Amino acid sequence: MSTEQRWQDTVQQLLVGTRRGNVDRDTLLADCAALGVARFGARLPQMPDGLVPVPLAPPENAQIAGESARNVLSQVLGWDDEALLTEWCAAASRAKVVAAHAQLPQLLALGGARPTLRPAIRLVLGARGQWLALLSKDWAWAVGINEQEPYDPDAPAGKRLTALRQWRRTDQGAVRALVAERFPEERRATDRQLLINALEVGLTIEDEPILEAALDDRAAGVHDHALRLLRKLPGTALAQRAERRLWDGLREADVIPDGRFELEPDAAEQRDLLHDGNAETGIAGRLRAAAASVPPEFWELEQVVASPWAKPLLQGIADALPLAGDPVPWALAAAEVLTGMALLDAIDSLPARSAAEVLVAVSHDWKYDLLDHGCSQLPGPWSAATTEALLERFVVAVTPGWRTGRPPPVLLTRGDVGVLTEQWPRIAERWPEHTNEQAVLHLRVQLRDAFDRRGDQ
Repeated sequence: MSTEQRWQDTVQQLLVGTRRGNVDRDTLLADCAALGVARFGARLPQMPDGLVPVPLAPPENAQIAGESARNVLSQVLGWDDEALLTEWCAAASRAKVVAAHAQLPQLLALGGARPTLRPAIRLVLGARGQWLALLSKDWAWAVGINEQEPYDPDAPAGKRLTALRQWRRTDQGAVRALVAERFPEERRATDRQLLINALEVGLTIEDEPILEAALDDRAAGVHDHALRLLRKLPGTALAQRAERRLWDGLREADVIPDGRFELEPDAAEQRDLLHDGNAETGIAGRLRAAAASVPPEFWELEQVVASPWAKPLLQGIADALPLAGDPVPWALAAAEVLTGMALLDAIDSLPARSAAEVLVAVSHDWKYDLLDHGCSQLPGPWSAATTEALLERFVVAVTPGWRTGRPPPVLLTRGDVGVLTEQWPRIAERWPEHTNEQAVLHLRVQLRDAFDRRGDQ
């Protein structure tokens, strides 16, 4: 009997009923289910030749985040806050746990859309997340596939620079060799400047020969970018040349009459000055250039502050802050002559810990907007001491009209949770409109507690 005929008989028995048809109920229902699928169900597709089935997921050897931590991550993903997500991933990494399987697709999708989050998300993917990343080309960045855009010398400038910078992060030597080979061959100044720009990622003293040669470039943009990068490196020939000029042209931070800086700069010094604009012309500009090329410890701070040339010298020293062993005293002195935005640029060039120390030191009388901008440059979470100091700065700053009554978001999202919790009554009194900010702090407290409880990770 064919399947079609058996289905017709089963339908007839259903209409008649089990009692009149003398059929067992369970048997009839089983036949109905099986034959109904055979009659109306879609056929399974044929497996194409050469198709490789998805491999089974590997076992997860790392411990999975506990229920509390998973709940916090769900809230963080709902808030769509990059700072909170980065903090969660860092806390999970310290606790040696990974994200739950169900949350991996959303994390991988976020990493695909926002490259800045990828280093944090990689910390919590585990073996299951890496396996999952292989199933989609949009997620392949998590295992290092397709994240490196191939360098094409004929591609548009933006794509070339992106590819070189990505390549530079994984193989500095290869990019250095490519730049050294192609730089003399590039006819357009924009292409030569692009190659120098690529060296900014992972800049080291090994890049000095290329940058030194680029100082002979006739294009101001190429020359100036190479010069700015050289000034970031310690122990260069540029620094030695600048030191010799300062020794020859100054005494106790004052210009020697009829000395080097009162004469016109020679060709060698012109080579070490920025060419675009008027910032490094005249005696003041030349002093600023030399000061920007040597470590701040070259100077006696008291002599610089007392010098009639203190302003250009301190402006140059501010550019050289990353070379200082202790940048705080130099930044405090430079704060007397720099504009707020110029000082923020100097702070932004420092490592996170030094930047926080300098910001705390120089921000005593800053207005709210400048303080908020400076704090936004500091990655969180801040230390307790930094949080306490910056809270004091915000308390006394006049809040702009558009934020009257509301606490600074950067303080609540990046400050130390312990300090903020302890100081919350004071914060609430100073800024009485704090519903959203209090929710952020409450979530960060949950995050901290979820990983502090070892039994619930």
